[in-house]
Amino acid sequence: MRRTLTSAAALLMLAGCATAPRDTVAGLNKRDPEYRTRDCRQARAAAARFKDHKEGRLVLALAGNMVVPFAGTAAAAAMGAMQEDDKEALNKRVKAACISDPLKRKRSRVARR
Repeated sequence: MRRTLTSAAALLMLAGCATAPRDTVAGLNKRDPEYRTRDCRQARAAAARFKDHKEGRLVLALAGNMVVPFAGTAAAAAMGAMQEDDKEALNKRVKAACISDPLKRKRSRVARR
């Protein structure tokens, strides 16, 4: 039983790791020349359409837990984990399309050392 609780807690912590695509778009530099490109506009539109389904996962967790304890929590965590890959891919797409040099920050840190 203890192992099950620990596994459920670990899944819940992993369920919200990636940044929401809307937050990624909000953090973009609007003065960057790449921001006005067609690819960037399309990536930003895709980020705006992205649905996180937080309410659906909450309902699934609550309803499932009423039927079988921790079953709903595990199902909601699994659903969230599946969406993490989609979030990560969309964030990478937005950054690649909207930032002139996405590695600039890393390169400048390496140069300082």
